[in-house]
Amino acid sequence: MKKTSLLILLTLVYTKVMCQEEIDFKVGYLPNFNYTLKQKQISENNVKYIASDEILQRLENNGIENPTISKDTSLLKSISKTGKLNGNEFPVNIELLESNNPTLVSGTKFYGKTIDGEIKIDSIYSSVMAIDEKEVLIQSMESLMNQIKYPNRKIKVGDSFEQKNPISMPIADVIIEMEINSKYTLKKVEKGVGYFDLDQDYILKSATKDYEMVVDGTGIGQIDYDIEKQFFTKFYLEMEMNLKTELEVFSIELQTKSVMDQTTDIEKAESY
Repeated sequence: MKKTSLLILLTLVYTKVMCQEEIDFKVGYLPNFNYTLKQKQISENNVKYIASDEILQRLENNGIENPTISKDTSLLKSISKTGKLNGNEFPVNIELLESNNPTLVSGTKFYGKTIDGEIKIDSIYSSVMAIDEKEVLIQSMESLMNQIKYPNRKIKVGDSFEQKNPISMPIADVIIEMEINSKYTLKKVEKGVGYFDLDQDYILKSATKDYEMVVDGTGIGQIDYDIEKQFFTKFYLEMEMNLKTELEVFSIELQTKSVMDQTTDIEKAESY
């Protein structure tokens, strides 16, 4: 009897440990929840112009320093409220609570819904935006919120999955098309939270003009994933990218660094 009881106990302990080593990974809004997001992003850009003395003097006369160094900090706090599930959809209303963006001011509201996991923005309330600006923002918001697709799958500690997402970056009169390769690795599972490491590479795809261009960029981050609520509660990313390009009359060397620190508090809400 003692041997049998010990065997059962060891089996239960082993099963519990194994369950904690694997998570059912899904990411997305759930109905009847409030998601309070706090985001801080710090970026620094260093642009160096390489050209003849005449061109550099012309830039200086136009008030352009060489190198041009700029720093920016963006702050955002919002609350997303989801409503009652109706078939395959439920409402999602987003309100900006705090913002230092002159266009996306505090009090701006987005009214929409999620249909089979896809976000659809129906309208925007804003005290500063014109109708045409709202239409453009609706399209960009939908594209941004639906761009990143996470797999629905079981993931064990040590397992990884990868994503490839496009990004466009304007440099002078050139639009640079890049691809971000992201690798997510589950490092541990503890108290209902999956802890991921994030590694990124930035790869040049094309530009709108035939200029010689070299791009080198990486990102390193950490993500906390709430298993029960199926959402990221922490997203931290440090990114660095170097770009060199030769335009028609001068060359540009760009160094950019940024830090993204984002947290999300999730609470059950009353249905509406």
